[in-house]
Amino acid sequence: MEAAAGGDIARTHAEEVLELPKILKSLSDFCNTEPAKNRAKNLCLLTRQSAVESELEKIETIRRAGESTDFFVPFEPGYLRSLVNRTFLIRLEELILIRKFLDSVRRLKAQFRDSRLRDFFAPLHDHRLLVQEIDRRISDSGTIRDDASPRLAQIRGRKKRIHGRLQELLDTMLKDNPSMFTDLNVVERGGHFVLPVKSNFKKQINGIIHSFSNSGETVFIEPIAVAEETAQLVELEENERAEIDAILRALTGLIRNDLDAIEDDTALAVGLDLLFAKVRFANEMRANRPIFSPRLCMVNAFHPVLRHINDRVVPLNLQLNSGKRVLLISGPNAGGKTVVLKTVGLAALMAKCGLFIPADEGSSMPFFDSVYADIGDEQSIESQLSTFAAHVKQVKTALEGNSNSLILLDELMSQTSVEEGSALASAILDELSKDGSVVLATTHNENLKIFASDRADMINAGMEYTDRPTYRLILGVPQPSNAISLARTLGIRQGVLDKAMSYLDEEKMSVNRLFEDLSKELKTVAEEREKLATLVEEYEQKLACFNAKKKQEFDALRVRYRGEMTKAKREIERLIKTLKKEGPKPATVRKVRDFFEGAMAGETRGAPYHPGVGELVRLRDLRRIGQVIAERQGRYKVSLENIYYWVEPTDIESIQKENKDS
Repeated sequence: MEAAAGGDIARTHAEEVLELPKILKSLSDFCNTEPAKNRAKNLCLLTRQSAVESELEKIETIRRAGESTDFFVPFEPGYLRSLVNRTFLIRLEELILIRKFLDSVRRLKAQFRDSRLRDFFAPLHDHRLLVQEIDRRISDSGTIRDDASPRLAQIRGRKKRIHGRLQELLDTMLKDNPSMFTDLNVVERGGHFVLPVKSNFKKQINGIIHSFSNSGETVFIEPIAVAEETAQLVELEENERAEIDAILRALTGLIRNDLDAIEDDTALAVGLDLLFAKVRFANEMRANRPIFSPRLCMVNAFHPVLRHINDRVVPLNLQLNSGKRVLLISGPNAGGKTVVLKTVGLAALMAKCGLFIPADEGSSMPFFDSVYADIGDEQSIESQLSTFAAHVKQVKTALEGNSNSLILLDELMSQTSVEEGSALASAILDELSKDGSVVLATTHNENLKIFASDRADMINAGMEYTDRPTYRLILGVPQPSNAISLARTLGIRQGVLDKAMSYLDEEKMSVNRLFEDLSKELKTVAEEREKLATLVEEYEQKLACFNAKKKQEFDALRVRYRGEMTKAKREIERLIKTLKKEGPKPATVRKVRDFFEGAMAGETRGAPYHPGVGELVRLRDLRRIGQVIAERQGRYKVSLENIYYWVEPTDIESIQKENKDS
């Protein structure tokens, strides 16, 4: 999925022109560790859809959990194995880094032990015993402990005692004859302890001269008594280095025994760092998970690089039915045609890298085997290719490439004559449409627009232009280039524009006017559709509000009836007790009869009522007033707050009597 550590992969032409490396560099900035940053910058397109789906599912799971963490990985995966294989001992500095990594593994396991993400971190190993062994030998300050081994403790103990004797001896000599010395401090030169003796007293000190001061007034002499002790120190220091090497070899052996687990954890931690970075990157871009389906559908998509430059980018909305394999986009220069190609192409590349795409939920695309792009000025001085030849070379690559590909062709065959360019472009689109690929091409060529309109597997589209480019893609209708209008906007004087108009072929002017009229009609339809969608949304909101209110009223009725039933049950129990106690006395029987007659009266349905159309009536169950708007087969349609009910005559009652009473 990525290049080897420290190396950069070779990018395809499409990946370069669609600016995938810039996106991956941005992704790498969200990683904590250098190995993950390197992996991010070297992500490759996955070849199997199942692998991409698995990666996207992991990102979705982490995003839903809403949890985050930091990672520490000091080495690339495989580095430690290589190190252990080529050396007998690992240096102290690297052992400290390994210890820090093992501690970070322990922290991650503890942090996510009870998390929804525990399955991601469960495979990490428990290196507690190895960490304890390292801690027993290496201090928190990063030095070998004195008690790392019995022999090292003995050596350092002897060194300390000798240092003490030397210091005491030298201090005594300085104090006994202070006038013989230029300074009353012991000096160390080249691992030897020397005294700064005045040059005129040098013969009075029995020792070895090591050096002189620049002025020659001071002679640095190592006394003979000190030299013997110093020789012992040198020997002890050699023994100390040998013992430290033995300790490091022992720790290296422990790491070698645990090497497979450490390497597994290194690779897993790097992968998790990259996964969490993908989540943070997706959140930063407000990106969403792509859906793989036969239909290409981009909902409010944008190119991240362009969005970074200008946060007011007009989003791309594009729905290409599976039966349409070729989308031919026309419209003015600087109208956004190339941006459409780059946005779709980059989204396809990002998806195949296992990334969320910069588009709203519901965006979908086929799982393309390859992506080919011929975008921009392809002229190459080094290879002695003209602009036209360079474009032909890229088209040739697409023609010879995989089927089921995404092919992006900017200004197709516009670098040569109109007649031959039209013929060649038509043949290319015809050939590419046969192998199951999806082709997005841009053009100013009127003949090519007409060619596409006659094909069932092709569809025209255009970038909208009113008095200026709107950067909105309009499906189904090609757009004129509006070169003269754009030139007017850019300040070309009117006389030149009038002359240009006189040179235009009348038939082509008619075609352009037809395109403009169709575009206006389509815009009107789109606006009406938006209004209808707004009305539908308002209706659905009102319906939801009414249903909520109705549920609330039914719940209130249920509570009221439950209370009445409880009250009735208690009254019945009281009457039964009275009957048992007093017997069937006339007064008691009358109370029972009155109670049940009153209760039954409350449950009896009202008499049917037959209103006239337009009359206001009350719905008995809801206790709400509505208007009768229709009658059919003895049932009545009643409007209540723009909601309609078909009810029986027994479900309604007149409110005329109430109006008369009031």
